Amino acid sequence: MTLIIRGIIWYGFYLFLILLPLITALLAQPARAAQPFLVELAVGAGFVGFALMSMEFALISRINAAAQPFGEDSLQLFHNLMGITALGFILAHPILLVISGYPAGCWLNPFAACANVATQTAALSLYLLLALIITSVWRKKLRIRYEAWYVMHGLFALVVLGAALVHIIVLGRYTSTAALKAIWILYAVLVLGMVLWFKILTPIRNWNKKWEVIENRVELGDSRTLVLKPVGHGGFDFQSGQFAWLKAGRTPFGLGQHPISMSSAGDVEPGGTVSFTIRNLGDWSGKQVPALKPGDTMWLDGPHGVFSIDREQAMGYVLIGGGVGITPLHSMCQTMAKRGDPRPVVLFYGAENEESLTLFDDLQALTRRMNLTVVPVLDSPSDAWEGETGYISADIMRRYVPEQVRWFKFLICGPDPLMDAMEEALPAVGIPPENVLTERFDMV
Repeated sequence: MTLIIRGIIWYGFYLFLILLPLITALLAQPARAAQPFLVELAVGAGFVGFALMSMEFALISRINAAAQPFGEDSLQLFHNLMGITALGFILAHPILLVISGYPAGCWLNPFAACANVATQTAALSLYLLLALIITSVWRKKLRIRYEAWYVMHGLFALVVLGAALVHIIVLGRYTSTAALKAIWILYAVLVLGMVLWFKILTPIRNWNKKWEVIENRVELGDSRTLVLKPVGHGGFDFQSGQFAWLKAGRTPFGLGQHPISMSSAGDVEPGGTVSFTIRNLGDWSGKQVPALKPGDTMWLDGPHGVFSIDREQAMGYVLIGGGVGITPLHSMCQTMAKRGDPRPVVLFYGAENEESLTLFDDLQALTRRMNLTVVPVLDSPSDAWEGETGYISADIMRRYVPEQVRWFKFLICGPDPLMDAMEEALPAVGIPPENVLTERFDMV
C-alpha cells in the first residue's frame, strides 16, 4: 500500500471523526423541537469543538501507518493547531448560548444553585481545556517539568472529552434513539481504542524488546551520546533522520518517554547498536541522562518520522542544522558514508561558539570518507575563529553550494528561529518549496 493511499485513508478517518458528531445532530433534528438560530449555532460549534478534540487522540497515537504519509512533526504541529481551534469552537458554544438568553451563571459557575449535571460537566470540560492549552503553550515559561506536564496533558484531555460526552448524554437530545446511542458508543469505542493503543498496547508490544546502555559519553555542546544494544531481540533498522521515544526504567510503562533522533548510521544489522545524542535542555536530559551507566535498561518505541534522505532522492543534499537538530543530519551523513554514496552534501551547522559544536569532530572525519563539506557558522566565536560568523544566511549559502543546487534537496532541523530564518533565506537562493524538508525537534 503506497503512502498516498495511506494518507487518503487516514484523511478519511480524521474527517469521519469530525463529521460523526455533526451527523448525529442532523439525525436527531426530527426528534427534537426546533431551537432559535443562535442556539442551533451554539450546538453546532460545540459539536465541532468536541469532534476536533476527539481527533487529537488520533494525531498522537503513534500509529506508523497514520504518521508516515505526513510526518510525526507535521502531525504534532497539526495537533497543536487543532487544539487551539477546538478551544475556539468550544468557547463559542457557551458564549452563543448566553447571548441567546441562557443564564451565564449556570454555565460559568458549576456551584451555582441553577447548575445541574449538564452545566457542571460542560464547565469542567471548558475549564480543563483552557488549563490544557495554557500549560502546553506556556509550559517552559511556567517552568512546568516535562514529566509533570505529560501527566497533566493526558489526564486533562481524557477528562475534557469524557465530561463533554457526559454533557451530551445528560442533555439527551442527541441520544434519544437507539441509532444515535449506537453512533455515540461507536465514537467512544474509537477514541478509547486509540488511547489504549497508545498507553497500553504499545508498551506491551515493547515488553520483550529491552535495550541496554553500553556507553554514555560526553560530547561538546553540553551533550551526551547514549549507545544502546538490544537484549534478547534483533533491535531495529531505521532510516537516517528518524527518531524514537526513549524511556529508562524496569518496564516500558509509565512516565519519562522522550522523542530523540538517532545520531548513528541507519542500515543497522540485526542486533546492532543504536546511538542517541542528547543535549542538556532540562531535568531529564540534564540530570537523568548523565546518571545512566553501562548496564542500565532502556526502552525504545520507534522508529518514527519521515525526515530522511531515503524519502527525498536528489542529485545532492544541503543539510542545515542548529543546536541538537544536528543529530539527525549527523545520522544522514554517517549513513551515506557507510553506503559509499558519492553524491555531494553541504552541511551548514549553526552554533553559538566552538564549544557548542556537538559531533563536529565526527562530521569533520566524515569529510574524508564521503563528498561532504561542513560549514560551521558561529554566533559568538572566539578571537581565534577564522570561519563563518553570525547566522546562516543566503549570502553564506551562496558561497558554498554548487551551481546545480536547484536540483538538490534541502533538509533542515533546528530550533524555531533557525527554521523561520530559512523560510526567508531559501527563496533568496532560488530553492523551490518542494525541494525543502523540515523537522522542528521540539515535540511539545
